[in-house]
Amino acid sequence: MNNVFQRKHFTAMVMSVVILGVVGINTSIAGNDRVSGRTVGMARTYVASSRGLDAMGLNPANLALDDRGSTVTFQIAPFGVKAGSDFINYQIYQDYFTGVDSVKPDGSTIRVGKALSDADKQSILGLFPGGIAHTQLNFDINEFGLSIESKTLGGIGFAVSDRVAMNLDIPEGYLQFLLNGLPANGATYSLDNTAITASWLREYNFTYARILPFDFKIFSDISVGVGIKVIQGFGYFGTDHYTGTLENIVTPSQTPGVPDDVKLHAAVDFQQFKASFPQDSITNNLFSPLGKGTGFDVGVSSSVLFPALRVGVSITDIGSVDWSKNTKVIVGSANLTINNPQQQQDSIKNAFKGQQYDTTGFTTKLPTAMHIGAAFQLDEAPFITSFPGRLLLAADLHFGFNNEPGNTTTPRFALGMEYRPVMAFPIRLGISAGGRDRFTFSGGFGINTPIWDLDLATESLSLLTNPNSFRYASFTLGMRFRI
Repeated sequence: MNNVFQRKHFTAMVMSVVILGVVGINTSIAGNDRVSGRTVGMARTYVASSRGLDAMGLNPANLALDDRGSTVTFQIAPFGVKAGSDFINYQIYQDYFTGVDSVKPDGSTIRVGKALSDADKQSILGLFPGGIAHTQLNFDINEFGLSIESKTLGGIGFAVSDRVAMNLDIPEGYLQFLLNGLPANGATYSLDNTAITASWLREYNFTYARILPFDFKIFSDISVGVGIKVIQGFGYFGTDHYTGTLENIVTPSQTPGVPDDVKLHAAVDFQQFKASFPQDSITNNLFSPLGKGTGFDVGVSSSVLFPALRVGVSITDIGSVDWSKNTKVIVGSANLTINNPQQQQDSIKNAFKGQQYDTTGFTTKLPTAMHIGAAFQLDEAPFITSFPGRLLLAADLHFGFNNEPGNTTTPRFALGMEYRPVMAFPIRLGISAGGRDRFTFSGGFGINTPIWDLDLATESLSLLTNPNSFRYASFTLGMRFRI
């Protein structure tokens, strides 16, 4: 290193890579609203608008309602996947991480690294709204689903689903440290609220719903439903708490020509739980869960004033999972003064990795959430005399009660629509704000016949409207058969 500035930034880079490397290693073991093309295309609005198999796990009350005249509906392996991160987007990558042209003495050009100004650094730190960058992965697949609906029996449903989810929260202190290094006047970087949660759950969902034989004032066609879920857990990693601080301590030199003494102070305190199969035996244990639990969904929906307007409320994933096999607890607590990051890499790594101990087991909550929504079939409204096609409008509010994988305590609001110029070809659009996604623009379409449906959807239409800020990718595909 030829100057103090370079040494400081090299130190910052070494520390950041070591710390984030430990975080990345810990995530390596990594709700049903993502397997329906109809639901996803309408920005995951479903509380009052879902029908048939779409209602299972979301608002079980709607299972008792007519689903386009079908008595029996079944589906095989519809799936949905979504992945993305606040940590980077295409515009930031292009502006700051692809280098700039530099002219060589012979007149040719080469790409060299870009020197970041204070304004550039603030633009990059803008990726951390609220000081936290969210990264998430969700993969849901419904191996099998069957529903039966009749006025005599009500609605009966059974489904088997696998849900893999991962949430990763990185505070801006890591990136501040990497960008600013160890300034001469000292600096403190907070790593508080670093969090990783990941799980793989399989659920067997038995749902029943029925329309009540009476009305109540302005409410009619009242439907209530309950779902009972048998849960198997095949992997879990979760952060119970995490606090951390990085601080450089500058001692001014008393000797001319001798640089100031710069030391780094690191403090961390965290606890994490995990349950995982040994990597060499994963395929041998796909039917031998590490955890077991029970979950419940409850819901109600009703027409209000007139049949075209429907409202609903549901609470999903009430329950927990007891993890009892191959369980570990990871505890980290350290207070270090670092003089030479290169020579102290092992100490740094061990501090942020923590110590792993066997434990008899632990319990985690399911991703419990409340959902409130309304749906309006505009073409059936009493004040509409003529309308080209059919138009359904929906609005939902979603409130998570914890931050378990796939869930968040940040509320989400969504608006969705489904327009059918003819019954066989639905077109769906929606927008969503809040939650871990912050903002999504959704869309989808389908081919719906009396005997089968094919539906596709994505929550990533912003790739078309604003590709420079694109940071999430989503896709859902499903086929359904009707009798």
